[in-house]
Amino acid sequence: MRFKLSFFLTIFIFLLSPTAYAKKKPSPKPSLSTVPPLLVEIETKYAEAKTLVAAFTQLDDLASLKRTKSSSGRISIRRPDHVRWETVKPNPGVFVSDGKRVWMYTPPFDAGESGELRMGKASQIHSKLAQALLSGAFSMATDMYIERTGGADFTLTPKPGAAGSILKASIHINLIKKYIDKVSLDHKGGNKTEITLSDIELGRDLPKDVFVFVAPPGTVTVKD
Repeated sequence: MRFKLSFFLTIFIFLLSPTAYAKKKPSPKPSLSTVPPLLVEIETKYAEAKTLVAAFTQLDDLASLKRTKSSSGRISIRRPDHVRWETVKPNPGVFVSDGKRVWMYTPPFDAGESGELRMGKASQIHSKLAQALLSGAFSMATDMYIERTGGADFTLTPKPGAAGSILKASIHINLIKKYIDKVSLDHKGGNKTEITLSDIELGRDLPKDVFVFVAPPGTVTVKD
């Protein structure tokens, strides 16, 4: 079946796959004191705001193809587990989760075709690392080491086997506004992803229907 997502959505879904965690022994949850002070401050700010809305641009370095892919769109988050990720360019697509269900929609490519909607359970796509990167919930990340590598930069290194293909993640902090404005991911095989956020807004009132997807008439639906 023809079905496309942005490269980040593919990473996002893989990163959230429970198979990456199925054979691991649970790790004790760290206290906030184990997280660098600046990230504690940001986590507190994000938790109090509860929501985040931002524009994103994304660069994917594809090692095997020796080329870079660019995409852009908008993301909306309501902590702890509501996400809406809309890719606008170059290939439109939507990923939505209300914490219980997941929708992944690809609109028609050509006139007369049907869009495609894939549905599943949110319980099948859970990752503490992804939550930390997207929502600033660093104290939830029991399976990674956090190191400050510069004034505004931190490196997050998952324990072996804890995050699928992810070898290392890096975040950049806007020190004035105390926002996470860049996330970089290094993957096995040499692929790299860089996501830059702009027009970041915390605390916006997001209605429930932002995190529910209603497919257009004629959409082909697949339930996982």
